[in-house]
Amino acid sequence: MREVDQIMNADLGSYLRQMRERVRPEQRGLRSGGARRVPGLRREEVATLAGVSQTYYTRLEQSHTAHASPQVLLSIARALELNSDEQDYLLKIGSPEQPGRNKPRDGQLAAPTRMLLETLDSVAAAVLNYRCDLVGWNPLFHSLFAPHLDFDLVDDPVRRPNIIKMNFLDDEVRSLYADWRTESEANVAYLRFISGSHRHDPELAALIGELTIHSAEFGALWCRQDVANCVEGTKLFDHPVVGELELMYQSAQLPDGNILKFYHAEPDSPHEASLRLLRVDLESHAG
Repeated sequence: MREVDQIMNADLGSYLRQMRERVRPEQRGLRSGGARRVPGLRREEVATLAGVSQTYYTRLEQSHTAHASPQVLLSIARALELNSDEQDYLLKIGSPEQPGRNKPRDGQLAAPTRMLLETLDSVAAAVLNYRCDLVGWNPLFHSLFAPHLDFDLVDDPVRRPNIIKMNFLDDEVRSLYADWRTESEANVAYLRFISGSHRHDPELAALIGELTIHSAEFGALWCRQDVANCVEGTKLFDHPVVGELELMYQSAQLPDGNILKFYHAEPDSPHEASLRLLRVDLESHAG
């Protein structure tokens, strides 16, 4: 268990230290001059702003106390000016985790969900589990992201692709993004966010460990402890078949705990025409 926790690096103390060091004193109305040994706030300043004793806050940062009440964590979040995703993550790693409570079923794709994917032929749609393994995808999503992989690979629980692993370790997928650096930062921030709900999961720890070993870029980003829940936005692709493609994406939680993610273009835009062209190319190859 300790080895898993070290790989996950979901430690309350280290996260508090990193968040404290990024807050400039002047942001909180404090003087920034003097002999400061840290780039951000001092521990006593955070404790004062949060309304807790310096001794108690120090114990939290030094990991002598692993958990705190939600009220205390929320006060610290306000003192550190955490955004909503960062606050959510802090509450998760600062509270005792109930084993098995948050782990969704991780089997084959449910029949209703498979039917849904098959009907979504005008958008690129896929289903991911909480580790971002691809559990299912429709032909357009496969053609958009990974036509070099076997379509049926998602049906194999052992060999199914992982979207974050592909983004870092698959050169063909990496080359799809017009701004891979921004994409990589978003991927790691999202993985950090979901790790808060699965802190003792050996499979998730194995994924993070593998990425850390094989990608120095991932390792550096993981150590930054950035947190963000990516549920919607826009991505710009440089697709080898249709060229520049700007797509909006959205995510939705499914009843079985998996995540439905789909990409679509703005109606009547050149990107919608390009996405339609990709569908035509897909159908011509299928025929």
